[in-house]
Amino acid sequence: MKGSNASCIDSCGELKAKAGDEMERKLEIDKSADVIRLEGVSFSYNGTPVLRNINLLVEKGEFLAILGPNGSAKSTLLKIMLGLLVPKAGEAKIFGRKIKNFKEWNKIGYISQHASNTNISFPATVMEIVSSGYYPGFGKIFNKSKIKEAAEDALKEVGISHLATKLLGHLSGGQRQKVFLARALVKKPEALFLDEPTTGIDAASQREFYELLDKFHKEGGTVVMVTHEVDAALRIADKVGYMEDGEISVYENNDSLSKILAYRLLGKSARRGI
Repeated sequence: MKGSNASCIDSCGELKAKAGDEMERKLEIDKSADVIRLEGVSFSYNGTPVLRNINLLVEKGEFLAILGPNGSAKSTLLKIMLGLLVPKAGEAKIFGRKIKNFKEWNKIGYISQHASNTNISFPATVMEIVSSGYYPGFGKIFNKSKIKEAAEDALKEVGISHLATKLLGHLSGGQRQKVFLARALVKKPEALFLDEPTTGIDAASQREFYELLDKFHKEGGTVVMVTHEVDAALRIADKVGYMEDGEISVYENNDSLSKILAYRLLGKSARRGI
């Protein structure tokens, strides 16, 4: 009888442990409405702190524009969100999961700060560049017809189907940025992350690019964008984050935001004289 009771206790303990594990997994999944959650994140370069105790939440369907002076670690923050850099302290989660455990990278589209510096003499067509964004991962089988269809859909989405056979080097700066946007959209992501996506392109091309982002957002997509374009941020973002001295302040986009940003953009030394 004692052996039976011990067996029961062991079995019950195992069931309780399994139930606990299931509950933890369920809680993690239930937080998936949070596209990005940073808690107490700090980061340093060669011992110099650039991010200090960052707490940030980006919910599904939000458009967050991140502003700040040069050197304020905006790009660093974006890279931590995507797992490209590991914080020295704190925790980063994406779609409710710790980044090291996140596997669903098809949910993410990314345009890096250096996309505009791509070697335009490389002999690749627009279709080839956009298709490269569909790479399924090492060891996985390529479905050429599926990739071609996805690339065609992405090109159509950004309005450059007619450029499919053109070489990248034959395009204008604005057209190239649309190619990179199509590449980021080729897997039909739920969220886009962009680092200075309109740098070096003319005003008309910038407007067209932001209209495409606005469309993605209005269709339910989440956008996190690092930019210097204050007017664009005020026009299309739900929230605006301002970075300074390794910290970020996030503001709702309302009637008072332009005044707040005007004050912040003066810089600390100018603000002291006000």
